[in-house]
Amino acid sequence: MINFQLDKLVSSLPSLPGVYIYKNTDNKIIYIGKAVNLKKRVNQYFQRDDALGYKTQKLVSQIAKIDFQVVNSEIEALILESSLIKQYRPKFNSQLKDDKSYIYITISKDKFPLIKPAFKSNLNSDSIFYGPFPDSSAVKNLLKTIRPIFPFYSTSHSSKKCLYCHLNLCPGPSPDLKEYKKNISKIKSILSGNFSRLISKLEKEMTCFSKTENFEMAKIRRDQINALNYVISGWKNLTNLYQKIDLQEDQIGKSLRDLKTILSPYFPNLKTINRFEAYDISNLGPKYFVGSMAVFEQGIINKNEFRQFKIYSKITPDDQFMIKEIIYRRLKHPEWTLPDFILVDGGKPQVSAASSVCHLPIIGLAKKQETIIIKTGTNWVEINLPKNSPSLHLLQNIRDEAHRFANRYRQKLIKKSLF
Repeated sequence: MINFQLDKLVSSLPSLPGVYIYKNTDNKIIYIGKAVNLKKRVNQYFQRDDALGYKTQKLVSQIAKIDFQVVNSEIEALILESSLIKQYRPKFNSQLKDDKSYIYITISKDKFPLIKPAFKSNLNSDSIFYGPFPDSSAVKNLLKTIRPIFPFYSTSHSSKKCLYCHLNLCPGPSPDLKEYKKNISKIKSILSGNFSRLISKLEKEMTCFSKTENFEMAKIRRDQINALNYVISGWKNLTNLYQKIDLQEDQIGKSLRDLKTILSPYFPNLKTINRFEAYDISNLGPKYFVGSMAVFEQGIINKNEFRQFKIYSKITPDDQFMIKEIIYRRLKHPEWTLPDFILVDGGKPQVSAASSVCHLPIIGLAKKQETIIIKTGTNWVEINLPKNSPSLHLLQNIRDEAHRFANRYRQKLIKKSLF
């Protein structure tokens, strides 16, 4: 049961976002947590004993004092909670949640730094990292919130525009290095909790751009200031922001759901789309025939799963035969996860060739009109999606990745033959 002094303190807590700090009789910090509503959250710990888990009961039995710090929003509470856990390493934070499941935000030291979440076991000592954060979903939401304001890379970029570029969540294939690093610096300020300092800096930059009549950059700074103020003004506003912005993961999820809806009538066994593979052929002259496999898996382009093939069974250009060969060879690898469907670069000939060696759902993407080609028994179906369709952009993007990967391999073989 809660003692009188704690009862009085809990009842006096504000109904505001912040961080609560539990201390024992030795005034040592034993647990740190964040809350949208401090009073409501802390009250939950002091329920009937039988409503709490064993470890939580043990924590509550050792609480002698409660400190707290109010902030403006949950996003600030998240960052403050992380910094305090890192500083004090309270014993119950690791006991109530496996330390390995804490998540960090890492910033690489590449020429164009990459930002992404990582668990402790995957941390790279060469990267800058922020954390630990106990709440992985909150971290993902934090990165979702930051990215439309200050676009960043989460993976290395090719020379062509990617799907995220179209969503204004990516700086593009060739951003200005100086401006990109300024964005990274501003993201570091957010992750360090320096919101007011960052907003002040943006206001000075906006004024400077206005004075030099660089109104385009002044507008960008103004929009960034408004977005940041909106984010840190409160958790309810932050929730609304999630609904208003076009988030990367949300857009991809919608693209996949729409794509499943389009394909399901022709492939009734297509229940989900967790992975699909795209295949392309690249050839030059009578010698250099190669193929490639690009992979989209669990919401991302998984370059670790890309594969390249040297064509062995054909010495004259024949895309259909080569597609047939590389898919046949791919299926000889049971250790590779099977895709939910296969995408081939081309039309009816390529789809027919692939279907002759594979019983998985297969579609083609014919480049001239970017038409989706499907074979159903002896019949053919052609689907033309709107040019602005996110599902079409997704298919095009993976198809183009396969094309680039095949060309790169062919060029590598040509270069190797010259030496």
